[in-house]
Amino acid sequence: MIKKNVFGWASLTGLLLIAISAWMMIVSRSASMYAIWLPHGFRTPILALEFASSNTEIAKMLESFSPELIQSLWLSTQIDMLFLLVYNLFLIFVINSIYSITGLQQYKWLSLLPLLILLADAMENMQLFYALDGMEVNMHVLKISTWVKWIGLSIAFIAIGRFLITTDRYYDRILALSTFATLPIGIWAMFSHSGVNEVFAMLFYLLFPMTILYTWFSGIRKAI
Repeated sequence: MIKKNVFGWASLTGLLLIAISAWMMIVSRSASMYAIWLPHGFRTPILALEFASSNTEIAKMLESFSPELIQSLWLSTQIDMLFLLVYNLFLIFVINSIYSITGLQQYKWLSLLPLLILLADAMENMQLFYALDGMEVNMHVLKISTWVKWIGLSIAFIAIGRFLITTDRYYDRILALSTFATLPIGIWAMFSHSGVNEVFAMLFYLLFPMTILYTWFSGIRKAI
């Protein structure tokens, strides 16, 4: 009897996710960030724009950005339109795989959550395009879409962590505890406008590769 990795589709999607992430990283770091202005606590221009508090703050940032930096941010946001499709597909595959293992109906419904995250991320990107084009941003749309995306990601990973905490492997439990940390940090970040926002976002930059590694080496297989 042949057996295959339950997370097979997720593991394959994870490879594509890593490739696109590397592409975005190369593009986003292709321009100098020397002497740019970012709000206190922020070190990443794209995150500072995502979590911006007003159009005035966005304008102040963009005035300090070089044309090359604005161009690189524009291109990385275009790549992000592909990235958001792939990372949400990855989450759907992971959550569906957990549903196939556990049979718990909540995972069946949670597999729809990435569709909401995808929509929110796309709406956020549209506002970033407006900002980078020098147009006024709808701050209500930017803030709502940004937080729907990030809190949605937190819920999705906590759902994955709830499954992982039941296993016997230390790696799985470390990953699970890391997912649980996203909610309190996210709530703190919602009422902050500082480096906490970056810490919250960077936590997901860690969780995605950790989860991809899990899908490769979970050891959970089923007959085909």
